[in-house]
Amino acid sequence: MSAAVHILGTGAALPAREVDTATLVARAVPGRDSPELRARIGIRTRRWLDRDESVAELGARALREALDRAGVEPSRLARVIVATTTGGDEKIPSLANALLGKLEVDDSADGFDVYNACTAFLTGLDLGARSVATGLGPVAVVAVEAFSRALLPSSPRAYLVLGDAAAAVVLGRGEGGGLGPAYLANTARLRGQMIQPHLHEMPAPTYVFDTQGEELLDSALWHIRRACDRALAAAGLGWGDVDWFLPHQPNGHMLDALLRALEVPAGRAVPVVDEIGSVGAAAVPFSLHRLFASGRVRPGHRVLMAAVGSGTAYGAALYEVP
Repeated sequence: MSAAVHILGTGAALPAREVDTATLVARAVPGRDSPELRARIGIRTRRWLDRDESVAELGARALREALDRAGVEPSRLARVIVATTTGGDEKIPSLANALLGKLEVDDSADGFDVYNACTAFLTGLDLGARSVATGLGPVAVVAVEAFSRALLPSSPRAYLVLGDAAAAVVLGRGEGGGLGPAYLANTARLRGQMIQPHLHEMPAPTYVFDTQGEELLDSALWHIRRACDRALAAAGLGWGDVDWFLPHQPNGHMLDALLRALEVPAGRAVPVVDEIGSVGAAAVPFSLHRLFASGRVRPGHRVLMAAVGSGTAYGAALYEVP
């Protein structure tokens, strides 16, 4: 049997500061009924970094846990791929470079950032799997998001849903199971309608959503279904062969709508958005870590991961637990 690419360990990290939805509603849309709005977005709390907290350290915390669970010393890493929408503490150098510094890894691994909106973790996972398959490893893929650095009450759609988080996986070679086919693509649909302009184009950094919620949901559903169907078909499988479905989680309402439309029982998903908010590229690996840490996965279980992000980027990846 040929060697497969295994997830050796997972980890996750959140900032300490917890911000509840009612507080943000009072700032951004005073007069709105907080319980009604909270039910609509399906988010109770989220975590935001304080200004003096390091984005790189948040990612390093997630990676340290993944390394511990994998039984891999940081010095053994051959590559670190950081998936991010928001970047690091500085624009240059890369967040991966800073994260390696937090781990005190020197001269033994390369590191670089992957930027592909909320789909970036799946992009990094695909790159990491290909690295391992061609003989490089172990490889870490770390999703780190710090949306709070550019949130303003004057842009309530982003202000009320986005949070900060990090999650990581360590990849290596093993026998049986492992990462299967992935499908990744970009489309012109909704291009330019969910953006963060360059700082010189705005009086203050913020996120701009120019699409309506139902249009966004329809697009997310169509592209996630397409990516999942393509990945499953490449593996010779169908939806009935999937034990766990871990989609991107923009908000609670959209997560519930995706599960209903795809006819996935709620018990086969791992909701996290209600307690950590919409965390971009970190959503899928965060729910993956929750699933693995829960002890509910068994050898032979198939995990289907899927995401869609502004641009529009979208994709899906399949993993069989060895």
